[in-house]
Formats: sequence, C-alpha cells, structure tokens
Amino acid sequence: MRLPRRVLLLSALSAGAVVYLRSVYRFRDPVRLPVQQPGPGQLLSPADGVVSFIRRIDLGTVAGYDRPLAQLAATPAPLHEGWLVGVVVGPLDVHYTYLPTGGEVEQTGHRAAEDQSAERRAPGLKQLLPLLAGQVPDLLPDLLPSEAVASNERYSYTLSGEAGRVTVTHIALNRTLQATTYLHEGDTVRAGNKATFLPEGGLVMVHLSADWRPEVEVGQRVVGAQTTLASLSR
Repeated sequence: MRLPRRVLLLSALSAGAVVYLRSVYRFRDPVRLPVQQPGPGQLLSPADGVVSFIRRIDLGTVAGYDRPLAQLAATPAPLHEGWLVGVVVGPLDVHYTYLPTGGEVEQTGHRAAEDQSAERRAPGLKQLLPLLAGQVPDLLPDLLPSEAVASNERYSYTLSGEAGRVTVTHIALNRTLQATTYLHEGDTVRAGNKATFLPEGGLVMVHLSADWRPEVEVGQRVVGAQTTLASLSR
C-alpha cells in the first residue's frame, strides 16, 4: 500500500526539521556580551531558559528538599544561609552557558551519575514539554525534588571575586550531561565569558549566599549573560 504523497511530504519535512534542530540549531552561538559589565552588586543569569525554582537555604538545608545540600554540587558549596535558583535549558534554548560574574575560578568538579538508571528518573517528557518548548504552564514543574537532580551527572564551578563566592552547577535531566567545559581552576574570568556547552540542555543551578537577593521569579524566561539574576542586598 502506497502512502499518500502528502503524508510522505510531511514525514520528510518532520525528519528534516529534527535533523536541523539536532545538527545546526542547537549549536548556534549568538554574541552574548553583557549590555554593560555588571558591578560587584549584580549577578547575571548563567543560561537561557525558564526559572524552575527559587529555594531558600536555611541552616545548611534547602527548603522542601530532604537531601544534604552538598549532594547537589560537584564541588564543595558550604552554604548555611542563602538561595538556590534553578534555570531549565530546553532544546530550543541556546545551549551555551555563561559566567554570571567575574573573578577567579576557585574550583571545578565533575560527578558521574550514581547508577545507569538515574537518567530514567527525570521528570517525564509530557510534564516538561511545555516548559522546554518555551511555554510556561499554569503549574510549573518543580525539578528540585526529582531523582534526576539528586542522582544524574553534573558539573560545577565556583567563582571567587568582588561579589564573593558563587557556585554554578549543571545537571543532566533526560540524558547524560555531555558538557564541554571552558574553565580551568585558577583562570581569571569576566562576566559573560562562556562557561560550558550543554548539547542536551539540562538544569543550571546557582548557589548564592544570604547577601544576595534574587531578582527573578519562578516561570520567568531569562537570557544568559543579560538578565540580572540577583543583586547584593547589603
């Protein structure tokens, strides 16, 4: 039985769109120089995407999260008071991430998934699809409690500078992270420099001390190296 020509055409167009998205579109590299270099009182978003959660850190624990804070990062991030902000980088977002502030790369770290089944514990595609497609559903999925955030592959770096210490963690969601990293310990960097390339997207979390005040809200779309994520409250 021969398929109708319209079906064949639509199938070919769909296959071509998938190839374009996977082979071309996700590798786009827009110029992302900050409008102006932020001062020590401003922190830029490290990635394009949608803010999934903003959680308070109190006495070394994250509100609504029953695991140790240290388990989230691949580098030591000893915060007893502060904030944890998560940005989801979806398949239609720019897959490069950027440094939120300037300073020195104090440390970097990588941790593999805890087991081979960890990536299957991520939130379901049906739950994430509106978010990854750039739409914000009425009930935004909170990724922090998911097993993927606790167990999947991750890469972290900590910056030390005039803005204090800031740790950024990249976590795989549905697949391995496969991150290309551009940072080395001891590097002196500026806000807006490239930090990583995430071919499969993922969750980018920023660990902030209590001196910072988040300037974004859950469900907000942010632009890497341009949107102000937080400012110093002192």
